[in-house]
Amino acid sequence: MTPVVDGLEQQYGGQVVFKRINALEGDGPEVMRAYRIPGHPALLVFNQARVEVQRFIGPQPAGVVQEVLRDVVEERQ
Repeated sequence: MTPVVDGLEQQYGGQVVFKRINALEGDGPEVMRAYRIPGHPALLVFNQARVEVQRFIGPQPAGVVQEVLRDVVEERQ
């Protein structure tokens, strides 16, 4: 999913904060438990109020994720 996130980060980088966490290293296992993420890759989308609005587990097409990000950005305006 890295290429998808890379592309979306370039497109939405000024409007959306992207935080990458390695599920197997550092704080990764703790974050996986805290958010009850069953596997990886995973992408969690939060709105400006820090409420989770969408969760993707496994690889996703860029267009699917882009629709959710577009909604989050529009909600901010």
